[in-house]
Amino acid sequence: MVKANSILAHGFWNAFLKNFGLWRKLPCPSNRSPQHRWILKVGRPILNCFFLSLLGIILFPSCQGGEGPSKAPDFTLLNLQDESVNLSEYKGQVVLINFFATNCPPCRTEIPDFVILQDKYGPKGFAVIGISVDQNWKRILPGFVQALSINYPILLATSKVIRDYGNIYALPASFLIDKEHRILKHYTGMVTGDELEPIIVNALGINK
Repeated sequence: MVKANSILAHGFWNAFLKNFGLWRKLPCPSNRSPQHRWILKVGRPILNCFFLSLLGIILFPSCQGGEGPSKAPDFTLLNLQDESVNLSEYKGQVVLINFFATNCPPCRTEIPDFVILQDKYGPKGFAVIGISVDQNWKRILPGFVQALSINYPILLATSKVIRDYGNIYALPASFLIDKEHRILKHYTGMVTGDELEPIIVNALGINK
């Protein structure tokens, strides 16, 4: 992210210098005319402020790149038994939070890997939490959970949790968080067990 922003800022700055040079070469009235004095007095400061503001917007995220991982927002959601579940209850565990929908093919494809990881590393302090965005969940989810032998809790999404996690815009979307619930990885799209396992093992501090 830092590298991408730096390249973008560099390109922006070159474009700015080029366009600013072109602006200065534009034909204008004679140097002593009121129109010319107005351009120099008003136009140039406005242009400078505009481009510097845009440059600041681009560079500011780059400055944030040195900070540590952000914390996963806490949530309280209902499970399929109408019981409240809090993310804070999983403090001290490495957690994979997976937003999914039953009619999403990539979501269905990755779930068996999550089942394997839950079975393998659950006793060692790892947990998967599925968050369904399905509307007719009472009709769909119980059979879905049974068909895929899902061995981890399925919770029901709210507009707040979707917003808190960056306005989820594509499914599946997964967040792998450490024992302090700092976000280690954010995946948009399908993720496999082979991709997740080394990170989980490292976060748990165990050998495979």
